[in-house]
Amino acid sequence: MTPGDEYRREPGSSDDLIDYDRVADVYDLYVTSDFDIGFYVEETTRAQGKVLELMCGTGRVSVPLLEAGVDLTCADASEGMLAHLKERLHALELDARVMRADVRYLDLHEEFELALVPFQSFSELVSPRDQELALRAVHGCLRQGGRFICPLHNPAIRVKSADGALRLNGSFPTADGGLLVVSGFETLDESSGVVDRLQFYEFFDASNELLAKRTLPMRFALIDRSGFVEAAEVAGFVPVALYGDYRRSEYSEESSPFMVWILEKAKHP
Repeated sequence: MTPGDEYRREPGSSDDLIDYDRVADVYDLYVTSDFDIGFYVEETTRAQGKVLELMCGTGRVSVPLLEAGVDLTCADASEGMLAHLKERLHALELDARVMRADVRYLDLHEEFELALVPFQSFSELVSPRDQELALRAVHGCLRQGGRFICPLHNPAIRVKSADGALRLNGSFPTADGGLLVVSGFETLDESSGVVDRLQFYEFFDASNELLAKRTLPMRFALIDRSGFVEAAEVAGFVPVALYGDYRRSEYSEESSPFMVWILEKAKHP
């Protein structure tokens, strides 16, 4: 085992993160969004120091950051996703420190100028306790004055699709001439503000014959604005910006798709 490959798991912690190992081999086929890349490139190249990307997956954001010259460390809890990230980096001749780590339990023995969690992956920490652990762990990895970019769903907008209706995500060509069809449905636990999603994967060959099916259970929390601010401040952060999207639009609870938070490490929690 080489340094950085170890995966620290604390006593009493549970395997309750989404099991992306189940779909790591096809993740890049259906997750191709790039609407936030320019924002992350601008923020990380401005940082003038080491950057930590948490819950990095297969490198949707990592690769363009490395191509922009960012000094990047990539961390994720999924061994399968990291294996595909390493393959991509090798093929593109890009260099980054890649490590398996749970965002709730970080012990990296170095300080970073900037940390980020792409997409709204922080919301996959569904319990307030796990969110608190993650905020404290990220806080501990940053230098004084370092920043944390943490996008979240806007609960008022995101809740509208948690109605139990089956929706098609899309159809995606595979390397062998077949097709991957991804769909899913969501339901909301109103008492906890947690959305349960069941995602379906159907694999068809070039003759449109169904070859295989998979499912991926997913959960994420709809974290409200005031609750997140309180948790961030308890962890030692000060919110310095809140955008409604990756174009830095002013946040509106009625219409913004996201809450894109920028937090600054201000003190020890």
